Amino acid sequence: MPPFLLLTCLFITGTSVSPVALDPCSAYISLNEPWRNTDHQLDESQGPPLCDNHVDGEWYRFTGMAGDAMPTFCIPENHCGTHAPVWLNGSHPLEGDGIVQRQACASFNGNCCLWNTTVEVKACPGGYYVYRLTKPSVCFHVYCGHFYDICDEDCHGSCSDTSECTCAPGTVLGPDRQTCFDENECEQNNGGCSEICVNLKNSYRCECGVGRALRSDGKTCEDIEGCHNNNGGCSHSCLGSEKGYQCECPRGLVLSEDNHTCQLRFR
Repeated sequence: MPPFLLLTCLFITGTSVSPVALDPCSAYISLNEPWRNTDHQLDESQGPPLCDNHVDGEWYRFTGMAGDAMPTFCIPENHCGTHAPVWLNGSHPLEGDGIVQRQACASFNGNCCLWNTTVEVKACPGGYYVYRLTKPSVCFHVYCGHFYDICDEDCHGSCSDTSECTCAPGTVLGPDRQTCFDENECEQNNGGCSEICVNLKNSYRCECGVGRALRSDGKTCEDIEGCHNNNGGCSHSCLGSEKGYQCECPRGLVLSEDNHTCQLRFR
């Protein structure tokens, strides 16, 4: 091989080019399907529930009839074209925050966060957000979009002078300084809830774990009287309910007159 060819080959194989990281604010995939919007309720007579099985770790932006951004409040099941709609369980970042991580939750069977995953979010200079969404582990899950109207009824002040735009309680001003987004009250001291805080649109609610109920203050949990207190005094099984509890016995035994102790059936 001629010497100059050898030198050329060595030069080419020894050179590497570092990949350039693209800004997700300009390198994203649009999600614009109308059924993805929070106002779209599932109607299985018009087709089966949908699933985001094509979403797989890329950067996405909600546009068109899908909405402006992900909702940051619990979405009822059978919305967004599917059984288990996915919403953002956390507030949107500011532009100066860069890329942040947030929890995304799927609502189903009365549980606002039956399934969850971690997504990345970034506020862009144009007043919009982009999301790095993970692929749902099961169907039927769909990432929801929501319309946040500019200078709507939640934004008081002059639309031409964005510095005067203020938002109503339960909402915060977005990066464009004109759009009011839902505020996640649960991020501040768990909303004052002693146990579980569920963020809702412009509001929130407190919930309690199994066997516990809210007190009249709507924030503090306490044990339901009965089974969770020394098994309700039952010698065997204790079945609780919202109204009280009752003792039950296994097959072959019956409750005695005290309604708590199981004994053999006398003939």
